Amino acid sequence: MKNKQYPLYTVEKLTDLRQMLKEKAEDYPEAVAFQYMVSRKAMVEKTYAQFYEDVRALGTYLLKHHVTGRKIALISENSYRWLVAFFAIVNTGNVAVLIAKDAAEIEAATLVFQSDADIIVTSKACDHIAQYCKERYGRKKRYYPMERMDQMIASGRKALEKGKLYYDRVKLDPDAMSAIFFTSGSTGFSKGVMLSQTNMISDFQDCLRLVEVGGRTMSVLPYTHAFGLIISLMVPFYCRIPVFICSSLANFMREIPIAKPTLLALVPLFVETFDKTIWRTAQKTGQDKTLRRGIAASNAMMKVGVDRRRTLFKSVLDKFGGDLNMIVCGGAPLDPRFVKEFRSFGVEILNGYGITECSPVLAVNRNHYHRDGSVGRVLPHIQVRIDKPDEKGIGEIVSKGENVMLGYYKDPRSTEEVIDKDGWFHTGDLGYLDEDGFLFVTGRKKSLIILSNGENVSPEEIEQYVERIDEVSEVVVYEDDHAIAAEVFPDENAGKSREEIIKSIKKQVEKLNKTLPNYKHIQKLIFRDQEFEKTSTRKIKRYKATPKKKAEEPASAEGKPQAEKE
Repeated sequence: MKNKQYPLYTVEKLTDLRQMLKEKAEDYPEAVAFQYMVSRKAMVEKTYAQFYEDVRALGTYLLKHHVTGRKIALISENSYRWLVAFFAIVNTGNVAVLIAKDAAEIEAATLVFQSDADIIVTSKACDHIAQYCKERYGRKKRYYPMERMDQMIASGRKALEKGKLYYDRVKLDPDAMSAIFFTSGSTGFSKGVMLSQTNMISDFQDCLRLVEVGGRTMSVLPYTHAFGLIISLMVPFYCRIPVFICSSLANFMREIPIAKPTLLALVPLFVETFDKTIWRTAQKTGQDKTLRRGIAASNAMMKVGVDRRRTLFKSVLDKFGGDLNMIVCGGAPLDPRFVKEFRSFGVEILNGYGITECSPVLAVNRNHYHRDGSVGRVLPHIQVRIDKPDEKGIGEIVSKGENVMLGYYKDPRSTEEVIDKDGWFHTGDLGYLDEDGFLFVTGRKKSLIILSNGENVSPEEIEQYVERIDEVSEVVVYEDDHAIAAEVFPDENAGKSREEIIKSIKKQVEKLNKTLPNYKHIQKLIFRDQEFEKTSTRKIKRYKATPKKKAEEPASAEGKPQAEKE
């Protein structure tokens, strides 16, 4: 199909998440819903009917023990039990408070307090957090180890057999607060985002009006974040796509050949890592020139309607299970060169854009209607406009619709700062809409560098250029003493000494400066010994990437950055 506009897909409207689980169990009882590893060789499969009955039984157990209208903190790694717990909580009128497993003890305890959660569910891997909360809150909280869940489900099942239909009789309000997601904390203090079932359902169903998905998927993004739960989990579940639950990031590359996904939902860091792995492997085996020729040949054949990508790049695709053909990418800016390169390999990257407060997707490229460099078309039932655009049409991206959060939990002041009197949510992101309605994101309003000459520089744009340097692993650009500074964490796996890597980066930044307007020149280069601190979704915490104030001489007139004094 040619890259042009075509009709939206049809999606039957859901009322709530309990309806979704019940209908899948009734319509496809024996179909596989989830897969996960219990050892290096043993895999477990759960059907839609089994999942529904487990959720129903755990929900019955909670209601039998008078757990209703409560806020329940889930602190655990991704797992089947986590999913059973989440859906049992939200489908019994309780509120799920989602806290990242890798949160520091004091941070997790603070979020428990901030959310008023009085029940804490933790896995064995998060026992230290439960213990810290016990020491801090004592008997004010109730604690459930996730490992006890099988017993709780068995108890709930016995109650169901005796006709205790508590779960089925609960009246759900789909517009009430159902879950509290915490903002990623990449720019500072985390706020509790209140989402209803209507928020979540309206957003993922709108995504499905734009994007067609199928096959198999593997979920690797944390369920404590909206993209990981709503898009990488709820979307495939609704579409009857088996979900392989990755046990951990460390096991991702080991488990992907087992999962053999056709579809992945990822953040850009994964795509960038995949790309570096492909080219580094090709260079080590002396196949990099062959790979480049293959890409050129494949692109030429595609122009005349001949598609040999699955054959030409079999060795590349085999690294990702062999069947991968689509990646839905969001959560941070993605360099369009990756989209083009993976398309050459036979994998379409549908870049999208969203924010937790909008449940989370606002726009996404379509299967057969996409624009490289954009984040796609705005979802059909969501309003998006550009607020106070400048002469280039760039302004703040604002949104309105059923997807917009209920507000920040117990923080009306912060809520009023982002949702105006007319109901428009102000994302804090800058961008523009082109003549065909494709949305482009140019940077963050807060991180925008305003120079003394009045010029505005988006650090994300400069970061994207620097990230194209092979020896650069991570970079953050900011203003330091009225100069543009780039703080770089060199790629330790580049196969060179640190001195050689730094020398190469400096030389390539000098070349980069010659291609940029003078006001965008990188005037300071700072090299880190450790990678930047990140959120659980692998986004750099910008507010912690502060200037190092290292002694450096001013850049020369040609815009050449001075060498850091090692």
